[in-house]
Amino acid sequence: MDGVEPPVLFSAAPDYYRFAVAELRAALDVTKVQRVGPDAGVAHLGSGDLQGVADACWGGEIPLVRHLARADAVRGAGTFAGPTELAEWAASVLLAKVNVGDTISLHTWDSGDAAFAPGKVRRPLLELLVDNGIRVVTTGAETVGSVCFGTERVSAGVNPTDVSLCDWPGGRIRLATRPEQVSRAEFKLEELFSYVEPPRGNLAVDLGASPGGWTRIVHSQGFRTVHSVDPASLDERVLDLPGVIHHRQTAGDFVKEYDGDAVDLIVNDMRMVPQLTAHTMVDAARLLRPGGQAVVTLKLGTNNPEKQIDDALAVLTQAYDPSFMRQLQHNRHEVTVVATRR
Repeated sequence: MDGVEPPVLFSAAPDYYRFAVAELRAALDVTKVQRVGPDAGVAHLGSGDLQGVADACWGGEIPLVRHLARADAVRGAGTFAGPTELAEWAASVLLAKVNVGDTISLHTWDSGDAAFAPGKVRRPLLELLVDNGIRVVTTGAETVGSVCFGTERVSAGVNPTDVSLCDWPGGRIRLATRPEQVSRAEFKLEELFSYVEPPRGNLAVDLGASPGGWTRIVHSQGFRTVHSVDPASLDERVLDLPGVIHHRQTAGDFVKEYDGDAVDLIVNDMRMVPQLTAHTMVDAARLLRPGGQAVVTLKLGTNNPEKQIDDALAVLTQAYDPSFMRQLQHNRHEVTVVATRR
């Protein structure tokens, strides 16, 4: 059937899979969705293509999808006698889409308790690709070959890397813990800055800062002064950073009382319901210079998270223009939003 686009493989957090499907159906002409595993599915499109899905994700219409890939072929998970047979099938799919001498990134990943471990599939698959003249790298190529094997289905396909949203298998970014790390919450900003340009400026505010992980990351980006706001304590290593000022008060009180220079950046990782977070950020907008940036996490439950996001955005857009929104790999029950003050 010439002209029919292949389906699109997508991943989402397991608790939010069904909501990601609802977002896909609302934003795109999706005719059918097949489950691959707990955190992955294949969406069949009546019109449009993978690039259109990626554009909708980057545009914030589908924030609960983490990763995309072309599904050039899909088979039932129980149709393979062993990992070698699966690798041979996947190689035949990928080799049909690339040319001898091409360089590709190879993403192999499992969704749920799949029948075969990723390593047992990747090794023979890698050998088959190399034997057929394909140069294979882990990441960084302009083209990616993706093979996802789940509890229900297996998908394989080839696509440009930039439409995958993330150059990690399944979007599962792994970041190393370093001695200077204060909290695992730092991973959220580190992952975010792999997608968007890190903010720049001299003056920043961190609302709900304890124990100081986000303050440390913001300081490391070159901000000379960081107002770190939280009634609770900060890690001594953060307090020792030049230019970090700890305000032992609530975010609400700080926002009401602040009378300093306009700031370039406000970050907020407080544990609040999304609408309250949004209202706090609208109140805090007066602290930001026009064009200043905000980075905020919206804490979600699994009770209609799409509505929680929509209601919070309706408030945020009173003062901000959102430019990025996604449930990152290091977001649990939350999405990260980047917005610019009008």
